[in-house]
Amino acid sequence: MNKITLKKYIKMKNFAYLLMVVVMLTSCESVLQEEPKTQTGTDFFYQNEQDALNALTAAYAQMKAGFGYYSQQFLSNVFASSDQGRSSWKHNDYYNGVLTSSNTTLPDTWNQIYKAIRDANNVIYNVPRIDMDERVRARIVGEAKFLRALHYFNLVRCFGEVPLRTIPVQPGEENGLPVSPITDIYDIIISDLKYASENCWGRLDVELGRATNASAQALLARVYLHIASSARSASEGSEGCAPYAAFGADYTAYYEACKMYCDLAISQPGYQLVSTLDDWVNIFDPTKGNNSEILFDIQSSSATEQGSTVSNLFSPRNAGLSGGGWGGTNWAIAGFVKNNVDVADPRYVNGIIHEFETETLRHELNPKMDGYVRFDLETGASKGKLNRVYTSKYIDSDATTEATSQQNWHVIRLSDVYLMRAEALAEINQAPQLANADVNTLRTRVGMADFDGIGMTMSDFRDALLRERAAELFMEGNRWFDLTRMGVYEEKIKLAFDPKNRGLQAGIRGAEDYTWPIPITEVSANSNID
Repeated sequence: MNKITLKKYIKMKNFAYLLMVVVMLTSCESVLQEEPKTQTGTDFFYQNEQDALNALTAAYAQMKAGFGYYSQQFLSNVFASSDQGRSSWKHNDYYNGVLTSSNTTLPDTWNQIYKAIRDANNVIYNVPRIDMDERVRARIVGEAKFLRALHYFNLVRCFGEVPLRTIPVQPGEENGLPVSPITDIYDIIISDLKYASENCWGRLDVELGRATNASAQALLARVYLHIASSARSASEGSEGCAPYAAFGADYTAYYEACKMYCDLAISQPGYQLVSTLDDWVNIFDPTKGNNSEILFDIQSSSATEQGSTVSNLFSPRNAGLSGGGWGGTNWAIAGFVKNNVDVADPRYVNGIIHEFETETLRHELNPKMDGYVRFDLETGASKGKLNRVYTSKYIDSDATTEATSQQNWHVIRLSDVYLMRAEALAEINQAPQLANADVNTLRTRVGMADFDGIGMTMSDFRDALLRERAAELFMEGNRWFDLTRMGVYEEKIKLAFDPKNRGLQAGIRGAEDYTWPIPITEVSANSNID
């Protein structure tokens, strides 16, 4: 196959055939308790290399199927769990810290992630039995293992202990699985990503949009960092991170593994950081997905039924910056901006919308850069304030409806690998100055003064690092996970939502809020979950 993007591959003439595969592999409504008869079709289907490739493409497509996962719900759930801002009314329980298992946003996310795992499992289980080129077969299985690892990593970070299924449902199985310890889940994640890092091909060798060896190495670095920092936080008394005490007291080994895989990902050909602020802004151009700074994207295009809702989720409604219909779901608030970013940081300045117009109002960014001043379009009269800020990272003015944006969702960017390595180096050696080189590599390209960790305590360094991550990765889905693994979730939520310490419900979090509850619908259906 000629080198083309994965999104174009999905649109090729065999798309009708691919749809048949998707139906065959995903037709069952239940996720953990699929009827055994659905497996007969998959056994019959996997006959040759093209079948394997089509099944793998279906596994990629499943990440955007429905509304529960990367198509929509998961992104807002993760955002609403952080200290960055507010989301839709459906996420008030997240904002107020009163999320329960009966919340209606949870089941779709849970079910869609497990459907994605099911499709990856089908590839991993069936493709090795096909008589085909060994290197291509290993690559296909490697990509499927990357996907499965990503799905389980999302589950374990969001829900904690969850059922762990690694093979398709077999005939005779009737009951759902019990939850597994997080150590067992991470064992599978790490094993999958090690296989993927060794068998996925490089960026220059495959269609853009597929997982590569660097994708796997970067995600594995993120996994090791999450374990390391969570275990460290647990050792320092964080109750929210207490489950990670199961990884033992030698968390430095996980930081070292993180650093090793960061080195590997950064060294892979075909990837490079941009060199100017203008180029940094262009990373987020909707027509420039899969650019050289992107290690893995969730794919979207302007083709029929291939678009995303990302632009509408994060851009103001009816402002010509996203598709029509609903919009403006997720926005940042002043409490986050004031306490967590330098408003003069070029990455923040160029990562937010400074002005926009709706049908009746013009909005201009206020001097504090944490909200908008509104004016009547016809008369110019002041119409008060809008206490929120929208990111400019997901603008797509060519989108026509809610789900026609060609904006990809950036799962892993190369800049994050540099920040992870900076953190790991400082933690391994208890020397913040060792982070200087990597942090300043990112700062230099956008014209910022150097960071200097000399003389910092580790506590001060960790807070400074969180500020770097808050600016570089603003509104990219990492914040909640950063706060929980660092054991500072309670502190940062209070600063953002109740800075005057008035006892507001929104400013209160506890150890139980470090993960979401398993949906009551799953607990009721699966007798093996307590």
